[in-house]
Amino acid sequence: MLQKTEQQSPFASPGSPELVARSVAMILSQSRQGAVTAVLMGGLFGFIYVPGAGWGPFLAWYLPFAVLMAARQPYFHRMVERDGATPETLHRIAAIAAFTGWLAPASVPVFGRFLEIADVGVLTIITVGWASVAVAVLAVQPRIYAVYLTACFAVVYLAWMRFAGTTELMIIGISMVLGGRMMMKLGQAVWGQLRDTVAANEQNALLVHQLREALQSQQAAYSARSRFLGAASHDLRQPVQALMFLSDIFRKSSDPARRDAMAQQIVRTGESIDGMFRHLVDFAQIDAGTMKAVVQPVRLEQLVIAAASGFAEKCAARGLRFRVDMPESFTVAADPVLLERTLRNFLDNAYKYSLQGEIVLKVEREGELISLCVSDEGVGMEAEDLAQACNAFFRGRSATLAEAEGIGLGLAICKHMADLMRSELQLHSRPGSGTRAIVRLPLAESMQPRVAVPAPERHESPLRGRLIAVVENDRLAREALCAWLSEAGARVASGSALAPVREALEASQETPDFIVADFRLGEETGMAAIESLRAKYGPVPALVISGEPDLQDKGLPVPVLQKPVTPDRLLEALLAAAPQWTGGAGDASRSRMLSPARARA
Repeated sequence: MLQKTEQQSPFASPGSPELVARSVAMILSQSRQGAVTAVLMGGLFGFIYVPGAGWGPFLAWYLPFAVLMAARQPYFHRMVERDGATPETLHRIAAIAAFTGWLAPASVPVFGRFLEIADVGVLTIITVGWASVAVAVLAVQPRIYAVYLTACFAVVYLAWMRFAGTTELMIIGISMVLGGRMMMKLGQAVWGQLRDTVAANEQNALLVHQLREALQSQQAAYSARSRFLGAASHDLRQPVQALMFLSDIFRKSSDPARRDAMAQQIVRTGESIDGMFRHLVDFAQIDAGTMKAVVQPVRLEQLVIAAASGFAEKCAARGLRFRVDMPESFTVAADPVLLERTLRNFLDNAYKYSLQGEIVLKVEREGELISLCVSDEGVGMEAEDLAQACNAFFRGRSATLAEAEGIGLGLAICKHMADLMRSELQLHSRPGSGTRAIVRLPLAESMQPRVAVPAPERHESPLRGRLIAVVENDRLAREALCAWLSEAGARVASGSALAPVREALEASQETPDFIVADFRLGEETGMAAIESLRAKYGPVPALVISGEPDLQDKGLPVPVLQKPVTPDRLLEALLAAAPQWTGGAGDASRSRMLSPARARA
């Protein structure tokens, strides 16, 4: 029963350091008072023992008893100082206190032949009272207290055997058993209160510790957020400042060559802003804990082509060489979106930190793992910077040498994406010798690849003559998208919501060839607008373009692009969603004409 009671508290078991320390402190305090009480009680025994036995026998018992009681307390303290407040120390102190305390009632049968029945009755009352008081000392060790009670009552019972008959002895024995059981219950109750008090204190201490950790975590989050906003506001201002000057030069210049050069710089500056913005969005997802990985079989051949799309031309414009070294195709277990973003970040870093030389994207097998490595011949990193390269907002000395744009989030995001995919990310670099960024992924069972349709290289736009429905509630974004579509030869029916787009299509009496919609459209969603138009015009190809960070997780039944989207990426998505367009240039005759009856439907 005692063992079951002791196991009920998850916070303070019998071996709990706090409970043991409190128990040792309690027994030391109570045994000091108990020693004084025992010496006084032994003196009272003299009034009963001396008349019959004389002073000699009494003093022969009392003096050693008093000396032992006086000496045990210093011994207890030395034991604690030497061994500490351990369960073994607690057990020894309780055992010694019980034995020395038992020496007082043990004198009753020793002097029994000198006692009268009235004397035995008085000594019995004193012994019972003494045993009851002893619970204050021995309650921290209930088993020892039980043995102590048994020993005390046994010696008193022996004294009664000289005076009582069988019936009286039976009554006395039963009374002692019942009384002893009640005293043991009292001892267990005292022990339980002590244990519960310690458990409550430990639980309170745990809660205080957790609150302090939560407060520190919140303060760290506020600090990181302040650093995030400070770094973002500073680094985003730089390309915006450059864009303002470049735009002014482009507007004022009449030299075509000069305007073309400014236009190219404006494009590069816009790409820089786009990269910073994507990194900030990714970091915000990481900070909020909303970035997830959906690991699945991924064909590397198509993913590498998509990640490296346009990168060779970008390198050539800067005088760099780029090649992909992938002797065979592999299928790996990864999240295709996170892996493509990781490779793009690797390539972007290699481009930014390379002043000359070659950039290589190499895919090779290493046992059961597939290694994707992007190496460059750029400025490289020193060992101190390499150790911190994956820390958020860190920009080492190499960023100054290469005059690289950025906010120091690329590799931190790559590390988090790799961790989400349970893959290994490594960096190797030496100053002046370039850097190698490697991610290793496990092989997966092969799967049928999706059909990836690259943008066709043709002189005539595949969008020419197509009727595109655009539902976008942001005016600037809508006007820019419509202008680009018109420049590509498409015809556009646009509006900030479903109603104006429907009116424009009804006025044209044609079925749209494609639907492009933002996801968030005030009171409705882009998906609802697409479904409404499809209900009227049939299964028209469509895609959603939105700035929502978690749109990929919504499981929409149409392709999804996250803003900002480059024109080439948008064209690829349009052609992938409508592969029939790649069979030849479209014209206006391919738009299906509606009958007057259907137009009014």
